[in-house]
Amino acid sequence: MVAHMQNYHPITKSFWRFFFTFLPAIVVIVYYIIRDRQVLSILWPIHTKAGLKVHMSLLVRSISGCSAGVLQYYSLKYIPLGDSSAICNSYPVIVSILASIFLGEPFGIYMFLSTAVTFIGVVVVTQPPFLTGEDLNMNQLTGACLACGCSFGFAIAIVMIRHLKEIHHSIILLYFGGYGTIETFIMTLEFGVLEFPELELSNIEVYMAVGIGIMSFVSQIFLIFALKCDNAGKTK
Repeated sequence: MVAHMQNYHPITKSFWRFFFTFLPAIVVIVYYIIRDRQVLSILWPIHTKAGLKVHMSLLVRSISGCSAGVLQYYSLKYIPLGDSSAICNSYPVIVSILASIFLGEPFGIYMFLSTAVTFIGVVVVTQPPFLTGEDLNMNQLTGACLACGCSFGFAIAIVMIRHLKEIHHSIILLYFGGYGTIETFIMTLEFGVLEFPELELSNIEVYMAVGIGIMSFVSQIFLIFALKCDNAGKTK
């Protein structure tokens, strides 16, 4: 859907994604509060070492995840969806390396070989002149760099979600959607690209804009629950 809506700026589409992730997260938190579930208690008091650590971890997860989403959408301006997806989806090997360093998860010969193969694949997709024999394609290089940044951002976000496995999923989603909404809203105002599809029942772009956010919300829930149950290096 993101690739289909070429008439809208990538940051605008990112804003839709985070806004329609943020709204359901608020509903979920209100639901648990009504059910007398103390989901917010772990965030307070913020001035303690434990509270500050939780807030900083949530902030790092939000910044990395939101930035990755924006970079992924931006890469589609320069390279085809297939190339962008191939590079962005190389994040599992980065996750394994980071999880081994920061979470103490195992990193064996299999993951080493996977890392090498993935690196070769990224180089091939980038199409450097020494492989193609042609002049350097700046659009291809720019798109590939943006997609690589997206891959690193996703990897950091996944490791942080695993680190936050004791935190309620609604809190992680609230931070993610809230930070992303604020960041992309400011960026759309700065670049003057804030716009919405015409609000008509027959306009399929309205449903696609909402769908981008709803699918992001659902996918984030599945990802968070998966990382609560298994190592970051295995959940990719």
